[in-house]
Amino acid sequence: MAGAGESPGVKLYNAGAEHFKRKELPQAIDCFKRAAEADPKLYRAWAYLGMAYAQQGSLDPAIEAYRKCIDIAPEYHKAFNNVGELYRRKGLLDYAAMVFKMATEIEPKISHYFYNLGITYFEIGMYSQAEDAFTKAVALDPNDYEYATELAQVQFTQKNYEGALNTLSKFHEAHPEHARSAETGARVQMLRRRLDQLKAAVPPADAKGETRRVALEEDDENAKTKMVDPAIPPGQNDPPAPKK
Repeated sequence: MAGAGESPGVKLYNAGAEHFKRKELPQAIDCFKRAAEADPKLYRAWAYLGMAYAQQGSLDPAIEAYRKCIDIAPEYHKAFNNVGELYRRKGLLDYAAMVFKMATEIEPKISHYFYNLGITYFEIGMYSQAEDAFTKAVALDPNDYEYATELAQVQFTQKNYEGALNTLSKFHEAHPEHARSAETGARVQMLRRRLDQLKAAVPPADAKGETRRVALEEDDENAKTKMVDPAIPPGQNDPPAPKK
């Protein structure tokens, strides 16, 4: 129940949160807009307004709402992450990477922020930066299948087959009962074969004692990262209503 002494802005915010939970987006948007007008410092109203617009598919108004949220609460890392995702959906990958990076700098303990950053860097073609981001995601959560496979993928793309093999082998050995264990095991075997081929193909050292590494083409199924929707886990992205 709403408190009798709550401000008009909080009252409207709480009403909007209830509409949002019931997926009544037009009503939620109306309440959040009115809440923000009544109390411009209620940054969570702007955050919820951005979420509602995003779910409605209105990306530009969603970005604008989140920008206002950030103006009020510049340390609210969830807003940065969500703006990054909205830019990614619009195809503005450079902007998305910049804002995802800000989220990781404000809150460096959330693995998914680094994952989102890595996915974006990968699509831009900034592979070393993507590898660094995925490495940090794996360090924060070594049990996540997507983090490990994306790290291995970017290592594979850079022809760091030993690194990719090490990444996948560690995950496979630590999670033998994982639902995708068979798939991971198959990738490990593929990488081992690739390394064997690479070692067999290296020619003898030339007169100067130098050895050339033979470039190998990636398997078609591994040539590109598998894009996923970097949705925040349930509850992590949802600013709680300030009920009093």
